[in-house]
Amino acid sequence: MSIAQLKILAISTDAEDVRRLHETLANDPSHEIELHGAVILKQALRQLRVTRFDAVLLHLPAGRDSSLSALGTLLEHTSGIPVVVLTERDDEELAVLALKAGAQDALCKQSLDGGLVARAIRFAIERHQLYVALHAMALLDDLTGLYNRRGFQTLGKQQMKIADRTRKRLSHLFVDVDGLKRINDRFGHREGDLMLLETAELLRSTFRESDLIARIGGDEFVVLAMDVGSPSQDQWTARLEEQLRSHNARPGRRYPLSLSLGFAYYDPAFPCALSDLLDRADTLMYEQKRGKRRLSPLGGVAARRTPSRGVRRDVKRAD
Repeated sequence: MSIAQLKILAISTDAEDVRRLHETLANDPSHEIELHGAVILKQALRQLRVTRFDAVLLHLPAGRDSSLSALGTLLEHTSGIPVVVLTERDDEELAVLALKAGAQDALCKQSLDGGLVARAIRFAIERHQLYVALHAMALLDDLTGLYNRRGFQTLGKQQMKIADRTRKRLSHLFVDVDGLKRINDRFGHREGDLMLLETAELLRSTFRESDLIARIGGDEFVVLAMDVGSPSQDQWTARLEEQLRSHNARPGRRYPLSLSLGFAYYDPAFPCALSDLLDRADTLMYEQKRGKRRLSPLGGVAARRTPSRGVRRDVKRAD
């Protein structure tokens, strides 16, 4: 990416900071950067929703707690965008804390020139792209492209923290593919892999892009969905049944695809650990699996539910 193509958002409560950044970059014509400004975080978040920026410059004032809180909020909304922070003179401790929190670089705002800012932005973008690539390799399932168990644990805990702050409930679905061993034994492991790929695609087409979908074991999948006007458990089950009927009705199929489900819920009023939520949905799924034994010729889904509150009232959520 050429530095001349970069679109940067600068955030500072002092509009004069943004003006000085414009002047600093204009004084070095070898680096043409399109700089946008925002004086409050809420305004910046609105701009980030409607405009694609390559990086963000965030001024951190001297107040340490408020600065790190603002940085944390910004990082939650800019997972795909590197953030470079600007600190007051000699505040090295705040700069180190910002880097530990997730900023890609920290610059002293009193010592800036156009070349330094441009290089810092370029290097931050390159480091961030490398980090995202390596992070994705560690968190994604090789076969399906969904998140793996590690990815689910990492992102699921983040979702629970967001649920705690927003007081929104989370729906958790545990999915088990029925008869995978029989398919492997009868048709070979390649056919079993295709069955898993079909399941992954079925879940992608049923749930929203914002929902966390993962393959956490050989034939085990999970979904974590924030309840923001989301469908109920019965509606999710109906959607999956409809998708399965359509899928299994395709000509030339040698066996039906069928799933067993277990639903559990996370309620911020009754916090619990992600592992407890996972275990509860897993247990309900296996109760249903043992009870149904054999599905109809077209396959299908069967679900057990848990009450719409926390898994256990006396269990604290692990960070």
